[in-house]
Amino acid sequence: MQKKITTRQLLLVITLSILTLKVLFLPNVLATNFGRDGYIFLFVLLVVDFGTLLIFIYLINKYKDMTFVQILEKFFGKVIAKIILVLLFLYFIINIWTRFQTNYIYLNENLYTSLNWYTFAFPIIVVVLFCLKQGLNAFARLSEFFVPIIIGGFIVALIVGVIRADFSNALPILQNGLEMFKLTKQYPLWFGDYMFFIAFFGQIKVEKGFNKKVILWTLGVIASITLFDAVFYFTYNYNSVCHTNAISDIMQFLPSVSDIGSFDWILIMIWDVALFLDLTLSALASMYCFKNAFTKKGELIVAGIVLLLILLFNYLITFNVYLTINIAQNYLWIFIALMQVALPLIMLIFALFKNKKKEVNKNEVPSEK
Repeated sequence: MQKKITTRQLLLVITLSILTLKVLFLPNVLATNFGRDGYIFLFVLLVVDFGTLLIFIYLINKYKDMTFVQILEKFFGKVIAKIILVLLFLYFIINIWTRFQTNYIYLNENLYTSLNWYTFAFPIIVVVLFCLKQGLNAFARLSEFFVPIIIGGFIVALIVGVIRADFSNALPILQNGLEMFKLTKQYPLWFGDYMFFIAFFGQIKVEKGFNKKVILWTLGVIASITLFDAVFYFTYNYNSVCHTNAISDIMQFLPSVSDIGSFDWILIMIWDVALFLDLTLSALASMYCFKNAFTKKGELIVAGIVLLLILLFNYLITFNVYLTINIAQNYLWIFIALMQVALPLIMLIFALFKNKKKEVNKNEVPSEK
């Protein structure tokens, strides 16, 4: 019998998924568009995205031990289920594309003066393929070792930011009112933090207090990320638009002449690991969708081809992360939003409808012959 993923492992994977990208380029993008109110915008979208987690928790409790594919087939039938899986496969390819690119840019800007793309890419591809071969349980155990270190690095950066921040920069709050939420459609690329659950359905050990632990822990992560984004702006004020790697730049306040000044290098390496794990998580989810939509044979070969194609595309656009953001905002946002928001809502409606239909059938009185 396959060992199931524990609540603790799941909480660590959730933390990885929410945290990794939110503290890199996003604070800079939010500061550019919304100034001091960027953290308010971030908090609202994190709470909206949190609704997806609540839906998935409901489905996990309602359909214990059922995989995501089995739930889809129960709701929509096999044909539509396969179509949805193909669309999700494409959705996760977009996620892999952005994470592959972000990882390269982050290393190239912070750790190396010049990093050849092939020197970075091919070792990454080999290791990702190895992780795919080992499966979800191996990834969960890997997260148990690395994610606490990632959380520790984030906490140190947050403390440094809180100490150095000028909280008077918070005023006035909502200077432009709620106008900023008109730009919501530009940001689905940064969210969808719980979509990895697709590969985890039926693999999670629902322990005592599971719902409470997952919900409270996730709310704590959301609050921490919101505070970090606020502190980032309060620290740099209008210069926030010049700082593109928030988690690294916030550490620049540590004195470089002392031994502790080298901690920003340690943090860079920690976050490189976080980006790699986040990339692998998207790859695991994409391969889950592929093998259930098409075939389980040769999935590692397909994964290798997909990664190479993503590498080629990133090379053609010169690993330009802001061009990627523009492509997602202008051409992909509807598709991404449908996968992240519409699909979970539709599944919730089907789950509630089927439950209500069963109750109606139970209450029906048999007609007399």
